[in-house]
Amino acid sequence: MIKYIFLLLPFFCSGQFYKYATIYAGGNSSAMMTAQESYQYIDNQLIETTIDEGANYRYFVGVKKLSRFKFERKPKFYYDGNEKNASIHRSPVDKFEYLLQYEQIKNRGREYKSHDIWLRYVGNHTISKIQFSNNGYIDLSFNAIEFRFKRDFKRFRASLGGVVRNHPIYSLNPFKNDFPNADDFEAVAAELGYVKEFYFIDANGNGYLDRLEQSFYRWILDGQVIAQNTAQFLQHYGTIPVDYNRRILSELGNQNTLSGVVGLSYYLHLDNFFILAYGNYFFINHKLTEYGSDTNDYDYGIIGNLKITKTLSLYSQVEYLSYFGRENHTINLGINYIIL
Repeated sequence: MIKYIFLLLPFFCSGQFYKYATIYAGGNSSAMMTAQESYQYIDNQLIETTIDEGANYRYFVGVKKLSRFKFERKPKFYYDGNEKNASIHRSPVDKFEYLLQYEQIKNRGREYKSHDIWLRYVGNHTISKIQFSNNGYIDLSFNAIEFRFKRDFKRFRASLGGVVRNHPIYSLNPFKNDFPNADDFEAVAAELGYVKEFYFIDANGNGYLDRLEQSFYRWILDGQVIAQNTAQFLQHYGTIPVDYNRRILSELGNQNTLSGVVGLSYYLHLDNFFILAYGNYFFINHKLTEYGSDTNDYDYGIIGNLKITKTLSLYSQVEYLSYFGRENHTINLGINYIIL
């Protein structure tokens, strides 16, 4: 509920809060790759099973108020939410900044939602930030309240503080813990309440299993037939751990972790060269709830450009993140040559 109130906050504020901010929204759609044809032979029929997953799409809405470094230009005539201001990692000014963005995406048949909502105040000697983040692409979600002391040393900025993060459980596999004998599917199925029942097709109606008649074991759960034979049940068994883990983790709910955090960044801008390098490291994790995180998380990145001649330049952008065992990275390397 808090994040939705925060999302609507700019629309009910006035004055300096949203002065120079940008409200943006839009969407795009693109065709999928042509699906590869597939068929199955079922009940004496050849049936086409090619999956049509429809078009890719992305819909988004957002509000942003972010400063820019000297090397950054306003990206386009419009914002589409894909722009990444370098000031996200180190603001060049002391003031309030914020980003509120929501996306709904379908990519190669997979649909997911993402949002990134944060408000930050950069003071003379402190940094305060509140954030609600969900990256559906890598299944990474957390809410955070952060406070740091900062100190600038010429081109360097160092920060030290603490952060409380509220997050799902990422380090627990309930199915493996509860069923160490998971390879014995019959024993696990019995523990979960499945019933293995023998039956046969009584072709001649005599009530007995004759030599040429077919027999099977069907699998039943809560009075409902789940599989007509063991081969079908083994396919179903492969889905049980996912459903079991999802249910147990949902019952346990989100967890809280208190961590120390240290950050260091470096910024240099010359006529023919600029670089922004940054890194953050989370340490001394204290579990505020039973399944809080004990991973030492970190993120880092380098954004740079080198103008070698009037016509030749090199650029790079490398970003890496590891939170709660989830990893994400972006690498952009390139060369620009202008023909005069």
